[in-house]
Amino acid sequence: MFNKIINEKDRLIAAIMLVVAGVLIRILLEGVWMDLFFAVAVISILSGLLLGGYYTFIVPISAMVISDLYLGNTWIILFVWSGFAAIGIIGFLLKKKNCLTIKKAPTIIFAGIGSVLLYDAWTNFGCWLGWYPHTLNGLTACYAAAVPFTLWHLLSTTAALTAVIIPLAYLKDNKILETDFTINTIERRTTLVVPAAIMIIAILMTVF
Repeated sequence: MFNKIINEKDRLIAAIMLVVAGVLIRILLEGVWMDLFFAVAVISILSGLLLGGYYTFIVPISAMVISDLYLGNTWIILFVWSGFAAIGIIGFLLKKKNCLTIKKAPTIIFAGIGSVLLYDAWTNFGCWLGWYPHTLNGLTACYAAAVPFTLWHLLSTTAALTAVIIPLAYLKDNKILETDFTINTIERRTTLVVPAAIMIIAILMTVF
């Protein structure tokens, strides 16, 4: 199904496949590992890298919304959803630079590491706003408590992303996988605006 993602029908089908994969992994493997952040993180990057446009944020947020209906989430849910959307945007930026090649695979891996740090910095900021004193000591305590989770996120996401990107890059280099399509200006701008809007709403809801 991923051999020729060049039109809207193919993009939609591929997006549904990614959402289903994210939902099933979160639900079926719940409790098996420390957490399943890496699964949604990889799917988020792929949504931007393979599909781009609206799907950059629709895929990760949909996977989270559907699985959250079963698993539940915390009150910082908007921080979580927008965090994964931000990871998708990183994937989208990589797509614009045509990084899905074996030669540029390390760039994607390092970007994945950066996206983990960005996500954890953002969601921990939400934790600080809601659960810790709004002081420097409170901020320090919040981020210190998150270190084990961040280390797990870095290790698991790097391993999973490497296992997925290398085969996809090989297929792309050999023209077995094609992901070339046009994304118009409105779609491109919406892709950046929507996650940013969710982030702003998350902060406002927490503060007020």
